[in-house]
Amino acid sequence: MCARVFVGAAERIVGLEWLSGANPSSHVCEELAGEDNLIKSRVNRKHLTRIPVWLPEEQRVIYFVTVCCFRRRRIFMYDDVVCIALKSLIKCALSSEWNVLQVCFMQDHVHLVMSPLKEREQKLSKFIQRWKSSSKQCLNRAGVEGDIWQKEFFDRLLRSDEKLTEKWNYVAMNPVRGGLCSKLEDYPYTGVPADILKRLEL
Repeated sequence: MCARVFVGAAERIVGLEWLSGANPSSHVCEELAGEDNLIKSRVNRKHLTRIPVWLPEEQRVIYFVTVCCFRRRRIFMYDDVVCIALKSLIKCALSSEWNVLQVCFMQDHVHLVMSPLKEREQKLSKFIQRWKSSSKQCLNRAGVEGDIWQKEFFDRLLRSDEKLTEKWNYVAMNPVRGGLCSKLEDYPYTGVPADILKRLEL
């Protein structure tokens, strides 16, 4: 039996389940580096038209999502700012019945790995918009003025288990490649949302 889910028309279909301990191969790193540049070039373009994609009923639906800050503002540079956005994310995920498996806050964008909890065809766009609105209100009240997020976001439906791990391992190393830390363990804004929040509130 199959169930219909949706994915951006021009997006490549990759990854589904986790494989622990895998390191990204060189060709995967090159692909993902190219995707990072593509995301940067699309920040002012409309979201891609969506087409139906069929997944077996027994396969878990997992999305890889990138949300960019407005005009690539460097907003997430401090613990208190990340903490506010993270609390909003956790609250919205609980109320909207989404599971945020992993998140990485970079200074001017956020990566998320997400899975619907209620229905396979839950609208990802509805959740992202809700989080953007909630986090913007919270951050504005805390003194972060102006627009926070780009209007659109970028998503990918992940199906092959190895690809998901390779992609996330690559993303998790972004802070190191960006010079924000010398090793991944030193960067506090990536991982399971509840674990990040616990670190920030110590």
